[in-house]
Amino acid sequence: MASKNDYYETLGVARGASEDDVRKAYRRLARKYHPDLNPGDKSAEDRFKNVQEAYEILSDAKKRQMYDQYGFYSDQAMPGAEGGPFQNGPNMGFGGFDFSEFARRGGGGAAGQQDNGFGFRDLFDQVFSGGRAGPAPAWRR
Repeated sequence: MASKNDYYETLGVARGASEDDVRKAYRRLARKYHPDLNPGDKSAEDRFKNVQEAYEILSDAKKRQMYDQYGFYSDQAMPGAEGGPFQNGPNMGFGGFDFSEFARRGGGGAAGQQDNGFGFRDLFDQVFSGGRAGPAPAWRR
């Protein structure tokens, strides 16, 4: 889930803050906004949840790295996560695409190469047909 908050700002620490500084800031704010110490205070409860979320991300090295790099963290967006956008998300994967067919038929006329009848348009035909590209139509051979 993309964050609307700046986790560093939420905890009141700098981007380069050490793990120890992040932990100290979290503990201070968690005590301040904990629902048991602020019964019935909806804004304190919301603030506590934001502090918890920020600490969860910034205290984990891998999550923090992703947050620093992309500006958000999501379990589904972790490189290598099954179903995540960096692997097989919508319009992001190459599943079903046969690169060998493109290589075997030629790259479509790079400088000094002969065009073997399979070019850029054929590449898109194969990608957008879900990898089920058949022979090139007669008008393009």
